[in-house]
Amino acid sequence: PAGGGSPTTADREAELAALQTAFDEYIASSRELEDELDAELAKMQEKLAESSAANATLAAQIEDITPQLSSLEKALSDAKAELSSEREQRRGAELAQDEAEARAREAEGTVAKLREECDDAIEQLAFREEELEEVKLELEVEKERFAAELDEARASGG
Repeated sequence: PAGGGSPTTADREAELAALQTAFDEYIASSRELEDELDAELAKMQEKLAESSAANATLAAQIEDITPQLSSLEKALSDAKAELSSEREQRRGAELAQDEAEARAREAEGTVAKLREECDDAIEQLAFREEELEEVKLELEVEKERFAAELDEARASGG
């Protein structure tokens, strides 16, 4: 106040009016801020509801997919076990084939050796038959000679 004395009624009314105006502006500003915060809260609640719905949908999809995933994992495991078994069978078959081929080669060698021995035996048999024929001829000649000598001895002695 002017003059340094006690405030006048008019000064107090002016101060009160200024305080009332500041208070009214504060209330209006607070209401605007509250309205903005309410609008933001509504948006966030809507987003939360959307996210919750999306989460529920995803959880349901996971529940639906889980048995399929388990089934696929079991099928994969079964396929791997079958592959392993078939690999073992193939290895066994290859080993058996190798052994059979070795036995076949051994048998072929044995057959060739036996054929050679058989051919040798046939050749020896042919030589023996020739020798036998020669011995038969010699025996026949000797027999005829002895018969002739016997006839001659009978004729001269008898």
